[in-house]
Amino acid sequence: MGNIYINGNLDSLKKSVIGELEALLNIQTDGNDFIPPELTEAISNISSRINREISVFLDRKGNIVDISVGDSSTVALPEVKGRRDKSRLSGIRCIHTHPNGVGMVSLVDINSMLNLRLDAMAAVGVSNGNITEIFVAIPVRSERNEFDKYHVYGPYKIHDKKINGLWNVIEETDRAAGTILHENKTDVERTIIVGLETSTGKIINGKSEGERSLDELEELVRTAGGQVVKKVLQKRSERDSAYYIGKGKLEELSLIRQALDADMIVFDDELSGAQLRNIEEVVGIKVIDRTTLILDIFAQRARSREGKLQVELAQLKYRVSRLIGLGNQLSRLGGGIGTRGPGEKKLEVDRRHIRRRISYLEDELSKVEKRRNFMRKTRDKDSLPVIALVGYTNAGKSTLMNALCKSDVFAEDKLFATLDPTARGLKLPNGRDAILVDTVGFIRKLPHELVEAFKSTLEEAVYGDILIHVVDITNEESIEQIEVVNNILNSLGALNKPVVMALNKVDLLTQRQRPAVLNPTGSIVEISAVTSEGIDELLKAVADALGFEEEEMELLIPYHEGWAISYVHENGKILEKSYDEKGVYIRVSMLKSKTNYIKTFECSCSIK
Repeated sequence: MGNIYINGNLDSLKKSVIGELEALLNIQTDGNDFIPPELTEAISNISSRINREISVFLDRKGNIVDISVGDSSTVALPEVKGRRDKSRLSGIRCIHTHPNGVGMVSLVDINSMLNLRLDAMAAVGVSNGNITEIFVAIPVRSERNEFDKYHVYGPYKIHDKKINGLWNVIEETDRAAGTILHENKTDVERTIIVGLETSTGKIINGKSEGERSLDELEELVRTAGGQVVKKVLQKRSERDSAYYIGKGKLEELSLIRQALDADMIVFDDELSGAQLRNIEEVVGIKVIDRTTLILDIFAQRARSREGKLQVELAQLKYRVSRLIGLGNQLSRLGGGIGTRGPGEKKLEVDRRHIRRRISYLEDELSKVEKRRNFMRKTRDKDSLPVIALVGYTNAGKSTLMNALCKSDVFAEDKLFATLDPTARGLKLPNGRDAILVDTVGFIRKLPHELVEAFKSTLEEAVYGDILIHVVDITNEESIEQIEVVNNILNSLGALNKPVVMALNKVDLLTQRQRPAVLNPTGSIVEISAVTSEGIDELLKAVADALGFEEEEMELLIPYHEGWAISYVHENGKILEKSYDEKGVYIRVSMLKSKTNYIKTFECSCSIK
């Protein structure tokens, strides 16, 4: 008994109270008593005075294996070590107090019992130091041989002899173990998502900015293969530097995760290494942030070598900055007394390995970028216009590419269904060939690491002659999504190009009315990538943006205007060319949209 300590929330408790709790370890209990009266009355008396729940864990011989204290609103029952075969109960039962006078077992109690495979969970209602009622929950084995059901017995009085009859129920439950081992019910991770709202922001369809962001985070979790079982939105003036949403709210969150049997908590913002560590210590399960979730989705979706390199680079850059959050206890490189000996520890080894890998990946991606630039120059040489598809994720870009190019690019109704850049040939209405390039979808709070890692892919939008901005017009936040895309394009320097806005999924609109969408840099076309409605009008708009058709020009370019000769070679098809003392005579076929720069060299003389 000497190695058992009082656990839980002991803050502000007097030494005398802690002494009373420690004295509980000396109480001799009868192994036949399912609810030992002396022990139960003692913890009830203390619980009523301190207004905190007290939990006592007993084995089947009546030995106390753990005592914990918690606030009545935030108690989290600890996990008991030394569990038996997973096909059987643990051999441990819990007796805990409810100082509010209600002895009914709660949903948190039930989930704790099932998760820990406790023999039983007894809730003791306490009022003014007196025991009012006792309820006992006992696990029930399902047809699949799992402890996922329960039965509640009671109410009982403290000296009710009927309580001891519950031993027979537990023995019968354990006897039916069979040969099938306990397994997880599903591989899908049950997830709680958490957001923080410091200001309401713009209200759209009755939802604040924080609520809309949580909706999108739920879709991200679904895309990653998880199941959202609870959304939590905390409203406060500013984020907590240590616990993000505050320690009190985290303790409440710990109760919620027990009640819902959650496997993971995802936060809707980027967390520091210290915040991750602090939060995990409170809630007791895996915690990740929005950036980690998006990186995980990208890792699942990457297919090409370039895509895999970009994802790994982004993950490592994000991870290396968070190794610091593990604490200085991993470091032995400080120098001086107490630091000499085994040499580098895990933190330094991990950090050095990650930095070496980052350097390698950056070298490999630079080689890929050189090849991409060579391909761009080849397109320029052949005078093939490049049309880049851009838009919010899941707007239908890949489906539109399939419709325009009769291709089979992978498309799915999930965020980031297509990650790797793809290019396909496109025939315009005027018979001219073009290159249609798909880019990775954008999203609000797009992690900085992703923008940097995928810059070579996103530069397809920068180098494109025009952009097709695909908008999911059925989305209630379509206007806001347009703003997100425009902000990212502006940061890339790609908003100075002609933009054709394609309002997609019009076949799903319940009404033919659409939001008042503006496109100051081009035209707007309503389309359906699935039914091909509006596709011809979109192609015509693209051809118009490119300059309808090519124009033949006869030029006389003086030798000292060498830039113009290079421009003609890069942007047009040379039909004839000759030289004399005045300069170079060129007959060229060029898109009308590209002729403005060389109009001054146009001449009506015949080619010599």
